[in-house]
Amino acid sequence: MKLRKLAHISTSKEEEGVEEMSMELEEGEILPPEEEEEASQEDPKPVGKRVRFSGEGSEKKSHYKVFEFSGNRYTIGIGFRFVDCSKLSEKDVKVWSFSKLAVSFSCVAKAEDPVLLAPETKEQKPDIIIIKDITQTIDGMVMVTGQLFYHPEDAKKKGGGNWQIRDTRELFYSTHLVEVPANCVMHKCVVHFIPANKQLPDCRKHPGFIVQQIYDAVEQKLWKIADKDHN
Repeated sequence: MKLRKLAHISTSKEEEGVEEMSMELEEGEILPPEEEEEASQEDPKPVGKRVRFSGEGSEKKSHYKVFEFSGNRYTIGIGFRFVDCSKLSEKDVKVWSFSKLAVSFSCVAKAEDPVLLAPETKEQKPDIIIIKDITQTIDGMVMVTGQLFYHPEDAKKKGGGNWQIRDTRELFYSTHLVEVPANCVMHKCVVHFIPANKQLPDCRKHPGFIVQQIYDAVEQKLWKIADKDHN
């Protein structure tokens, strides 16, 4: 899988290095409309109280639950879990913000703020993550750590070959974490977690990605979604 260069979380100082790119303009330089808009875009900003600190010295980071970028707010997700809707009260359904699609399944999954990440090249598909951590470095850079969804063609198969998929909307859930600058976040997206024994939703009525399997990047195997939490 060809992930963005800064995506992998690493314990190596060499791999953790982030190349700084200057956005300053030469005097009198005029940008095309799209570049001018990008240059004038406000940087991501954390919202609310700091949750905790981590690291020391130049590696010290502040952790937050929410950040804002381009007028949108993004929050830390909780992974997903199945819930028996027959045991939920009307208040529970409202709090969990279930869609009609989810409630119709009797067993549903909840995930907060899956987001698309801007691809590095035109040929690359956007990565999709669930935000798990939001940090700010001492120099003010906001970073996002996310739990990655794999596109089937990017998930390596033990022994070689390709994974058989049922739908072009399909993604594989994983516990693989990546870290990217928060300004890579494009916008929120919809991911439907569908139990293997349920019919896939009509894409015209319920647009978005679908997940029915979990990808183990270490073992290079797939597991069907079971009735348990995945965080």
